[in-house]
Amino acid sequence: MNALQIRHSGNQKLEISVFSGHFATRHSHNTHYIDITRMKHEHTMAREAAIVLAQRYTYEKGVDTIVCLDGSEVIGAFLARHLAQGGMFAVNQNKSINVITPEYDSNGQLIFRDNLIPMVSGKNALVLISTVNSGKTARRCLECLEYYGAHVQGIATVFSVLEQVENVPVFSLFTPEDIPGYATYDAKSCPMCKAGRKIDALSNSYGFSRV
Repeated sequence: MNALQIRHSGNQKLEISVFSGHFATRHSHNTHYIDITRMKHEHTMAREAAIVLAQRYTYEKGVDTIVCLDGSEVIGAFLARHLAQGGMFAVNQNKSINVITPEYDSNGQLIFRDNLIPMVSGKNALVLISTVNSGKTARRCLECLEYYGAHVQGIATVFSVLEQVENVPVFSLFTPEDIPGYATYDAKSCPMCKAGRKIDALSNSYGFSRV
């Protein structure tokens, strides 16, 4: 599988690799795999991603805590830094912003331990997630934050199919419009499966494995 390199329209330093094929995730089947490995783990790319994401929230949303999912902590740390720097009229200027990650319990529910609850309860939270496809992971996180009493200010992501999840707006660096031919399907109604096309790889937030 050959990768197509796609750059962000507003920041040419931001780049994702896109693989075409038949990819199966836990929640969906997709025509492409969006590889954002460099953006999550390379500090220069993560910093550039944070700069663009921060522009959306700097003057509009108060953020006390960034809740990171799917390995987005490096981006989250840079995002906190840029939100706190701000400038004139920046609502988070000089604020100490928390960057935290929930964990999964034995039943697959997202939880926060007692030591992290003070960073969530009653706080303005921004959800940072690598990709939003079916939206199930994002919904699970929103339910978790509602349970702990957080005030969700938005969902920030590198790639998203959805513009909102449970009426919470999603701000994404890349969308399906940036990827020619991109489509996502429920596993039970996947036309690639119905046409007899075998799955090329299993994928999740860590990467993909060929089958």
